[in-house]
Amino acid sequence: MSDETPDFIERTASIAKNWTGEEWGPDKIIEEFQLYGHSRRSTTLDDMDQQLREMKPSNLRRYAQLNALRRDLDRVHHALRKAGR
Repeated sequence: MSDETPDFIERTASIAKNWTGEEWGPDKIIEEFQLYGHSRRSTTLDDMDQQLREMKPSNLRRYAQLNALRRDLDRVHHALRKAGR
């Protein structure tokens, strides 16, 4: 994906590296996702859905990683909604 626009994982890793000086893996992304408000979590999930729809099928590994992260973030979002956050 180096010649295309970066996906959610790449953008998040780049922002985190510039902001904190360390790379974030999926676990850290999920941990930080919990701190977002309801509307920001919803927007993030919608953006990921759009990106998954536009992703080319030639990069299946990246698609699987992004899809797995999307599923995990969705679970966190629904758990937080049930808890009233």
